[in-house]
Amino acid sequence: MWCFPVIVLVLLVPWSSAVIYKLNDSEYLRMPPLYALDDYPACMARGGVYCLADVDLYTDQPSELMTLILEFSADTLKHFNHTQAHRGVCLQKSCKKYLNESRDLQEGTADLNATLEACLNESFWDQYELQAKLANVNYCLQAGEKLKIDISDAVMAVVYLIFILFNVIGSFYDVLKCKKGDKCGNPYLLSFSLRRNWARLTAPATRGQDERLDRLKLFNGLRTMTMICVFFSHTSLVLAFSYVDNPQYIETAYDDPVKQILFNGSLVTHTFFVMSSFLLAYNLQMYRETHTVSWVQWPKGMLMRWLRLTPVYAFMLASVSTWNRHIGSGPLWPLVVGSEAAACRRYWWAHLLYVNNYVYDDALCAPSTWYLAADTQLFCIGLLVCVLARTPRAQRIALGLLFLVSLVIPMAHTIVQDLDPVVMQAPEKYRNLYASDATFRLLYVRGHTNLSTYTLGLAGGFLAYHWQRAGVDLAQYRKLRYPFWLVFPAGVAIILSGGLFYGDGQQTPAVYRVLYATLYKPVFQFIVVFFIIGCIFKLESTYRGIVEWRGFTWMGRASYCAFLLHTVFQRGLYGSQLAPTHMSDYAIVTVLSATIFLSFFAAVPLYLFVEAPIAQLTKAAMAPKPRHFENNMAAAAEAGDTHGQSKL
Repeated sequence: MWCFPVIVLVLLVPWSSAVIYKLNDSEYLRMPPLYALDDYPACMARGGVYCLADVDLYTDQPSELMTLILEFSADTLKHFNHTQAHRGVCLQKSCKKYLNESRDLQEGTADLNATLEACLNESFWDQYELQAKLANVNYCLQAGEKLKIDISDAVMAVVYLIFILFNVIGSFYDVLKCKKGDKCGNPYLLSFSLRRNWARLTAPATRGQDERLDRLKLFNGLRTMTMICVFFSHTSLVLAFSYVDNPQYIETAYDDPVKQILFNGSLVTHTFFVMSSFLLAYNLQMYRETHTVSWVQWPKGMLMRWLRLTPVYAFMLASVSTWNRHIGSGPLWPLVVGSEAAACRRYWWAHLLYVNNYVYDDALCAPSTWYLAADTQLFCIGLLVCVLARTPRAQRIALGLLFLVSLVIPMAHTIVQDLDPVVMQAPEKYRNLYASDATFRLLYVRGHTNLSTYTLGLAGGFLAYHWQRAGVDLAQYRKLRYPFWLVFPAGVAIILSGGLFYGDGQQTPAVYRVLYATLYKPVFQFIVVFFIIGCIFKLESTYRGIVEWRGFTWMGRASYCAFLLHTVFQRGLYGSQLAPTHMSDYAIVTVLSATIFLSFFAAVPLYLFVEAPIAQLTKAAMAPKPRHFENNMAAAAEAGDTHGQSKL
C-alpha cells in the first residue's frame, strides 16, 4: 500500500514553525471528523429541518488537542483546515433541547443560527472539550419542501420536445423521401435525420477524400485518451468537493509518487490546445490550395467556430440550470448540484461569450469549461496568424515572435504577482474549486497565458503540411524511433516533476519557480507535437497503431458531448450521497469507469439529437450557392420556365 502509518507523532521542520506535517493514525483520530452528516432520510420522514453548516473550532483555555489541530492545519499545502468542521445537522434529533417550541424555526434566521451554534458547541465540548462558533449556514432543508418548476424549466421542457419532434420528422422524411442516395430532399429537414447522423458518427476516419487527411485519424485516439485523462483528474476533484469520511486519504496522497500523476496531470489538458491549433494551421493550408484566403476568413472563421461550439454548449448549460437540479435530492444535493445551477443561471452569458475564464465569480458553473473559453480566445489569435502569414517565411517569423511573447507572459505573471509555478492541488483549494487560488485564476485558465502551447500546435500544423508537400519520408530516419519511443516516459517524467514543489516546509527559490512556470507546459507539449508528426509520417507502428484504432473514431467525434456531460454525472453521484463518501484507490477507479461509460453513452444521443443536427443545419445555411446557379436562373427566366427556380 502507498499509505503507511507514520510512527512519529510530530515532525516539525523547522521546530520554530509550529507546523505538524505528519500524524500517525491514532493521533489523527483524536481530531474531530472534518465532515459528518446526520441521518437525512430519517430526519425528513419525521418532518424535521436539516441544515448544512460550517463551524470554527476554538478554545478559551489551554488545550493540547486544539494546539494539535492548529499546527496540523498550518500545513495548508497538504492538509485540510481542521479548525473548521462541516456538519449536516437534523435539528429535531441533534438539537432537540435547544429548539424554541413557542416559535417556528422559519420565523427568523437569528434564532436558527443561535440554535445551531449552541447545539454544535455543546456537541464538540462534550466529545472533545472544544468550543464551536458558527461560521456559515449553507442552507436548511424542510421536510416536504421541494423546488418549484419555474418558467425556465417549462421553456427548457419545450426545447426538449422541439428537438425530439424535429428529429422524428427529419428521420421519417429521410426514410420516405431519400431512398436512393444522399443528394435529395430538403437539406434542412435532413439535418435532423437520425439515420444520417448515426452514419456520420460511425463512419470510418477517412471517407476517400484527400489521402493526406487519412493521416489525421490519429486525432480521434489522441482526443479520446486526453479526454479520459481529464475525467480522471475531475473524478478526485469533485469527490474532494463533496463530504468524505477519510480526508486523511487525500492528505497522505501527496507522499505517493504515483498520486503525483493525478495532482500534476492537469498538464495533459493543454494537449487540446495543441490539437486545435495543429488542425487549424494544417486545414487552412489545404484550404489555400483551392481558395483565395483573405482577411474575410477571420470573422467568418470566428462565427463558424461560435456556431459549431455554442448550440450544444448552451443546451447543456440550460439543462444544468433547470431540470438537472430536480432529478435528485439529499443533504449534499444543493451544495454539489444546486450551487452549479444557481451559478449558471447568473453567469450563462460569460460562457456563451467565452469569457468565463476571466470572470472570477464564475467558479461554480461548469468550471471545467474554462478550456473552451481559452481555446476560443487562442483560436482568434491563431486564425489571424494563419490568414495573414501566407508564405513559409512569414509563418516562421510570426510564430517565432509569438512564441517569444508566449514565454514572457507566464514569466511576467509569476514574477509580478508572486504565483506558484504550477497549480498546487491543496485540499482546501480542491474543496473550494480554486475560487481563491491566484495561480489557477491568473495563470492556468486564461487564454493569453496558454499561448505557448497553442503556438507549438500551429508550428506543428504548418510543418506537417509543408513536409507532406515536399514528400519528406521520416520512416527512413530509423534512429528517430528511439526518441519517439521515449515520448510516453518523458511525458510522465515531466508530470511527476511537479511533485518537487510538494516538499514539507520547503521554500523553492524564485528563479526555479519562474523557469518552471515558463517552460514546463511548452516542453511537455513539444513532446506531444513530436508525437503527432511522428504518427502522421509513420515513424513507427506501436504508438500509431494504438491512437489509430478504429474504435476511437466514434468516441473522438462524440468527445465534445462527453466532455460537457461528465461533471454532470460526477456531481450527481456525489450530491446524492446520504453519508460522507469513503475515498480509496478502488473507489476512484470505479467512479472513473462509471464516468467514462456514462459520459460516452449519453454523448451518443446528445450528438445525434443536438450537436450533429445543429452542425448540419449551420452547414446547409452557410453553404455557398452552386456555380451554375446564376446561369440556370437566367436561362429559366429567359425561357419563361416557371419550374426552373423550383428545380434549383
